[in-house]
Amino acid sequence: MQRSATVEAIGHFTTAIEVLQTPEDSPARSQQELALQVTKGWAAPEAEHTYTRAQELCKQMGEIPELFPMLFGLQAVYILRAEHKRAHELCEQLLHFAQSRQDPALLVVAHFALGGVLFHLGERAPARIQLEQESALYDSQHHHSLTFSYGSFDPGVASLSYAAKVLWHLGYPEQALKRSR
Repeated sequence: MQRSATVEAIGHFTTAIEVLQTPEDSPARSQQELALQVTKGWAAPEAEHTYTRAQELCKQMGEIPELFPMLFGLQAVYILRAEHKRAHELCEQLLHFAQSRQDPALLVVAHFALGGVLFHLGERAPARIQLEQESALYDSQHHHSLTFSYGSFDPGVASLSYAAKVLWHLGYPEQALKRSR
């Protein structure tokens, strides 16, 4: 029942989006469509389209707060597809967005994402810098709630995992072991 409820809910949201596909293009209509854009997950076939459309809507309305999670979701889609250069471009946008707002929570997520994609691109030293910046900003009491905003993982814990891998690849096995513990 729980699984089918999700499928049914996505069906209702999809129908609502179709109803909103009218010639009228207003900020209110765009805001409604943005609120309805959902996806089953980053690996779902329709995820790229959903996040791309949501990103377009955000840009139509200006750099609104909803843009950040859309950029994060789209970069996650590209990470899962091993399209790391595309993910890197989006991570740079995430960091710029977070820096322009000086929001510590957004900076935590942006540095984590950029560090992760740099690791996958084989750029270990720059990845280490990003992950260290994330670690310096991360406060478990204030940022643990991000777990429920960006894909059911704690960015502080995930960043430590990436940092351990980076340290290992850079030739620091003792530091990598310490970080992983």
